[in-house]
Amino acid sequence: MDNQGALTFNYAKACGILGKSFVNSRANILFEQNSLSDLWTLLFKTPVPLMPERLLAEEIEKQSLNQLINQFTFFISQFDEPNAILIEQFKIFEIENLKEIGDSLCSGETVCPPLVDLGKFLSLHTEFWPNLAKITKGTEFEWYNTVPKVHEQQQRDFALDLYLVKSYWKEVNKFRGEEKEAHLKLFLDEYVIKNVIWALRLLVYYEMEPAEIIKNLFYVEGLNERDPVAGPAIRALKKNPTVYSDWANWEFSDLVNPNDAGEWKIDPVWIENKALQKRQKLADFVFRQYPMTSAALVAWFKIKRYELVCIKIAVESARLNINSHESLNSMGISVVE
Repeated sequence: MDNQGALTFNYAKACGILGKSFVNSRANILFEQNSLSDLWTLLFKTPVPLMPERLLAEEIEKQSLNQLINQFTFFISQFDEPNAILIEQFKIFEIENLKEIGDSLCSGETVCPPLVDLGKFLSLHTEFWPNLAKITKGTEFEWYNTVPKVHEQQQRDFALDLYLVKSYWKEVNKFRGEEKEAHLKLFLDEYVIKNVIWALRLLVYYEMEPAEIIKNLFYVEGLNERDPVAGPAIRALKKNPTVYSDWANWEFSDLVNPNDAGEWKIDPVWIENKALQKRQKLADFVFRQYPMTSAALVAWFKIKRYELVCIKIAVESARLNINSHESLNSMGISVVE
């Protein structure tokens, strides 16, 4: 199908899927289910597998992810020549697969770990397990060809994450005009905040020095304040984490935890939960504001990834019999009683 025809067709299908998805007010329905069996039936409309609850919980999350991958694969397959930025969305799962492989090989495992099934978009040659060089040969990850030692794992994982960010940034900048603006919104909203949260976690929980923290940040052009991804996190490190007024005029002040009575400290977890909500709202805005574009499909993918978070919370709430409303309220999700 030609590009515009595929975009029009996919946007109509994406709208239909979103109308039945468990996001926004429909997320409430997930938490009305009394058991994992009810949750399975709601999500998949098929007989519930006979398995222990722990395994059923894992299967619900696995099948939900597979469903998302299959739907997005269907969208991509409608194009004669799909834009690379659509395929780029799967790269986060490819990298998680490679991390799992590296971790298992480092630990001396003899069996390949369970991996996310990306179908024809899986570039890793997993049939060559446990030969890492052959697994990555001929792929864009060919440089990841030796098994990391235990003390190298964190550094190697960071290298993979940084590669993902730079690769995505490269694809975003191939666009022009309004569509580039839309892709930039989605990209920066996700990775700038991830950087900020990571920087604040290292500062607050591990009391690392800012100079050391900066070495662990994502960047796309240079590790300095001018960088569109690293800059906001570097500037945040100049603020006092225990002085509320320092954060009043911060560019992300709407994400800051309240200044309640008693001692106050910037809360990275609070910021992360608020940012998750903000990201979903932005994706919803882009999906509707830029219809029949690749940006709309990327926004759809991000909305559906947010749905996976809601499903995960609902699964844990049902399995452990905990108050799901409390978990959701901490994330700023309003649940109807």
